[in-house]
Amino acid sequence: MKRHMKAIPTAIIALMVVWSISARGETFLKLERPDLDDIKAGGFELTRTGKINITAVGLNLKYQDDLNVYAWIINHDTREPVWVMEERDTDRMKGNRLLRRIETSVKLEKGKYELYLFSGSYMFSNISIHGTGDFFEFLGDLFGSNHERDIEEYLDDCFVELSSDDFKRADINLFEATGDLPGALIRYNRLGDSEYMQSGFTFDKVMSLHVYSVFEFPSGSRAPVDYGWIINTDTRDKVWEIDRWNSEWAGGSRKNRIFDDDVELPKGNYLLYFVTDDSHSMDGFNANPPYDPFNWGITLLPGKNFDRAAFHTFEPAGKGEPLIDLTKARDDDFLQGSFRLNKESALRIYAIGEYSYSDREFVDYGWIQNAASGKIVWEMTGSNTEYAGGAQKNRMFDGNITLPKGEYIAYYMTDDSHSYKDWNDSPPFDPGAWGLAIYPGPDFKSGDLAKLSKFDLTKDSNILVKMVMVGDDERRREKFTLDKQTRVHIYAIGEGDSDEMFDYGWITDDRSGRSVWEMTWRNTEPAGGARKNRLFDDDLILDPGTYEVYYISDGSHSFNDWNATRPRDPINWGITISIGER
Repeated sequence: MKRHMKAIPTAIIALMVVWSISARGETFLKLERPDLDDIKAGGFELTRTGKINITAVGLNLKYQDDLNVYAWIINHDTREPVWVMEERDTDRMKGNRLLRRIETSVKLEKGKYELYLFSGSYMFSNISIHGTGDFFEFLGDLFGSNHERDIEEYLDDCFVELSSDDFKRADINLFEATGDLPGALIRYNRLGDSEYMQSGFTFDKVMSLHVYSVFEFPSGSRAPVDYGWIINTDTRDKVWEIDRWNSEWAGGSRKNRIFDDDVELPKGNYLLYFVTDDSHSMDGFNANPPYDPFNWGITLLPGKNFDRAAFHTFEPAGKGEPLIDLTKARDDDFLQGSFRLNKESALRIYAIGEYSYSDREFVDYGWIQNAASGKIVWEMTGSNTEYAGGAQKNRMFDGNITLPKGEYIAYYMTDDSHSYKDWNDSPPFDPGAWGLAIYPGPDFKSGDLAKLSKFDLTKDSNILVKMVMVGDDERRREKFTLDKQTRVHIYAIGEGDSDEMFDYGWITDDRSGRSVWEMTWRNTEPAGGARKNRLFDDDLILDPGTYEVYYISDGSHSFNDWNATRPRDPINWGITISIGER
């Protein structure tokens, strides 16, 4: 099993411990002089119940509701706070506009506790501005001062000190606060930016795990940006994941969330994943950290009915060699791979692409079509993909699909930005997989799939006309003949608005020249993507005779040269006519 043991920050180890007598009792733990964007920590164990005194000096920028430098204490066993330094409970120090001081006492039960001191350089979290005067003063401060320098100037004055009249030195034991939870089965804590962790485990019977995870779910985001999930390795089904509804606020910034509960799983093999984006982690929190910062990540612990003998870990196997490889896709790529399944087969699809949340469509994505009919049998969608790490728009499909015997074409298309080795935002955790790859699924055997060239594909005898992948300024036409009255199926995609069509098709009777069908706005429906993408997908009954099919396009927005979001099925931009179902 792959373990992640991040180096413990020096601040955790090098505690300033001062045993001395003061006016508030004997000092037993002191954290002081934090560096910018630093977390200092120290642990203490009380051998009996008693009262401790807390003296702390923190820092509050002028427009912040939250303190930039502050302290808190959590219970070591429950990981819950027992005291937090709040701005409203502090007093401004005389002669200083930023420093805030507190002197208080708390009664603590016998047990172990952890003390934290955090210093943050951020300026734009929970800003409060009251009135026009404050607003213009804020702008002046924003553009006229260096707030990091302002904070650093006072860090030497910041500290938290614990003392007590109730306890003597023999009553308190100090320890190193690392966040490590005893009895952990799998531990990925103290994670930094852009991490991708995975570990395999097996259950020999039904039982429960206890999952403890601290992660990031920004307000307004559709999904967590630092988060974990568990999949069944055989089915590729996701059996558990973090979301907003099964988690709670973890303290600090509102985007900090925590999952702390049992998860029951049946007998089987599983993979645990945890990914982080490029900010707000143990590498540096850009807003107030959670109360339990050193557990940023995920830890699996024994659940209520856990049997250690029925639990095993394993190193996840690599994906192996793909059967079809359309990865490392670059800008404006159009990749395709044809294949034949010699029997019904399960395939693993692993695809990463770019999703436009504003358009609710993929702009870099993959799909699979039946080679004969052109029907899409699988595609990346917003609902069947999940966050792929890095920028929020990076989405991933990793699952099994089953396809019947037949011939297929896998496609992957990209737009003109954010692709392999040319990212305009943070790349996914697996950048080389940008694209689509097909791997063997469960029970797959060598010979079940054969790769084909486009010339090897069998032509469907039911296809009468196929004019697709139409580009700008094209004029195409083809004829077909029917020897009896026949139901035909028309599948056509083009461009239009409520008044007219710009890329469209029609059918004429070859004897009379009369139009027997035409693609219009009214008889079409949205084709996905831009509003002007239109689809006709219906049957038409034609008498015996010869017919001519036309398709024309204007000078813009056509196959592989789109000036707006492409349709859901860009390959079939054009018209296909086949024998309809009887």
